[in-house]
Amino acid sequence: MGTNESSNVSHETISVLEVDAIDIDYDEKYIYAACRDQKVRVWSKKDWQLVAELSETWTEPLAVDVDEGQIYATCEKRVYVWKKETWGMIGWFELSYQALTSSLQGDYFFVGARDGRLVSIQKDTHDTSSWQLHKSDITSLWCDESVICTSPKKEEPRVWLKNPDTAPSELARLDKKGKGGVVTGNSEFIFVGTPSGEVAVYDRTDWELTHTLEAKNSTIITSMWANEYYLIGTTSPGTITIWDVKRGEELGSFKLHSNRIEHLAADKDLLYVASSDNISVIRLTVSGSPLDVSVGDHAFLKDSLLKTSPYDVLESALELERKGDESYQESMFSDAIIEFENALQIIIDNAHTLQEVPEERKLLMDELNARLGKALLKAKVQELQGIDQEIRQLSEELEVKKTTDKNPEEVEKLWATTGRAIKESRVLAEAQSADMLSFQLTHVIDTLESDFLEAMGKYDQFRETINQALAVVRKISNEWRWMERKRTNLSERKEYLEGAIAKISTALEESEKEGEVNHILSSALQEYTKIYGQIGRIISSYESGRDEIFTNKDEASEAIDGLLTVLPKKREELKHIANEQERTKEIERIRSALVQALDAAKNFKLTKTIQAIEAELVSIDSEDRDVPK
Repeated sequence: MGTNESSNVSHETISVLEVDAIDIDYDEKYIYAACRDQKVRVWSKKDWQLVAELSETWTEPLAVDVDEGQIYATCEKRVYVWKKETWGMIGWFELSYQALTSSLQGDYFFVGARDGRLVSIQKDTHDTSSWQLHKSDITSLWCDESVICTSPKKEEPRVWLKNPDTAPSELARLDKKGKGGVVTGNSEFIFVGTPSGEVAVYDRTDWELTHTLEAKNSTIITSMWANEYYLIGTTSPGTITIWDVKRGEELGSFKLHSNRIEHLAADKDLLYVASSDNISVIRLTVSGSPLDVSVGDHAFLKDSLLKTSPYDVLESALELERKGDESYQESMFSDAIIEFENALQIIIDNAHTLQEVPEERKLLMDELNARLGKALLKAKVQELQGIDQEIRQLSEELEVKKTTDKNPEEVEKLWATTGRAIKESRVLAEAQSADMLSFQLTHVIDTLESDFLEAMGKYDQFRETINQALAVVRKISNEWRWMERKRTNLSERKEYLEGAIAKISTALEESEKEGEVNHILSSALQEYTKIYGQIGRIISSYESGRDEIFTNKDEASEAIDGLLTVLPKKREELKHIANEQERTKEIERIRSALVQALDAAKNFKLTKTIQAIEAELVSIDSEDRDVPK
């Protein structure tokens, strides 16, 4: 399918709602937003004034949905419900699995959860079913009255036939463009916004990939909205692109935010765009007329593409050239590229009209191509400098802090982005080699490549030291669990922990004083030192328990004297015990008491008492020998 960017697609800001929003929904009267501060806010569409702040949720809401009478906020483990107009909370229902995304369709909620679970909740009865559809987290889903489309984190998106009483049955796997991202659809197509910035379009008849839509200068698709006529997508950072679904053509794009756009929703000629900065309420226009996305085949769209007067064509192109120059002077090179390309596209689309002015057409084309080339070079320099700054920041973190806030997936993505940008930039520099700016670009490429190789070396070394630390801790952990499963005695466990603590301590001394390796080893050392202390105290309590029976010498002497006084009577009673087993048990009780008394006497250095107790032990031993065996 062709791409046709219309320079006349524009926007005007109607209102800015100052809030950090994650998700948006709306009805005829209000706009609703799920906010990061664990509240759902409601604004009037009449004057864009805040009319309600609904009660705080337990965790950050992930999505907000509304029907005719109620408002629903999906959180990690709950879906909260409020009544419209009164704004009072009706209650909530619990989720068995941690939610990541949700969609309200008719009488059912569908929740995408961790570990590939899809949860279905009957809205009124709260009857819940769940199914294991994927192996990884479901991060995006879309549904209508007949199908559900799920996109997991690490697998291809899939389409499922909705079954009211049973598990969804698989219809298709949308795997021809790699791993999925954001999904949406209409009655004819399923759209998959890929991590590379493309939108893969699948036909709902045979589920084949029909074509791919690609926005200029796009990175990752962050949010999409679609109906029967238009697809609107947001790419990072903060660019909005509009496609004509029927023609498969791009109508235009514009940059709205410097930050990532979390969600957008279209409402006739209005767009509600949520980011961490605010919710922007904007009106779409084409050739100065509002673009109502609920209506297809706008006459002014066709008129904006084909003009009958060469003067109109040249004037339109010059106006776009002027806008491009303004963006260029403000260092908004990506916007300048769009304006120059749009101007060239108008000239190309209206070539037949410009046959009367061939010289002016050639001059303007040459001028636009020259400006476009400079804008492309400057935009690429700006892009590479931004990447290089991120690369250097990573290197500095690894050198100074010995760790990084980026997880391995983010680092791999940065490596891929950098490699692709370097390759694309060298091709551009070669193509524009006659321009002085190409030499600047080449210098920036070389600098980035050098910083990139250095950062990769530091990161590889960082990961190697982490893996070594993890290997030490993991080996100790496995052996410790084996000792626990084998139910070894505490003395053996204590002895093992002494060696383990020494090993970890040695590794810790050899590691950097700060950083992730130090944190891993310190945490393990702290954990095993704690267990070692607990076991030591338990063993000590056994060993010192006898000594702690008496608090002083007098107390011990008094108790021992009482024992020795009673013993003659106990020996006399032994003679009258006819049952051999009972007599043996009684002898053992007397012996145990004498052993305890002997320990206490030795502890308090009662020399004479020790001799008396030892004599009694000899006597009781003779009683034991006299017992018939």
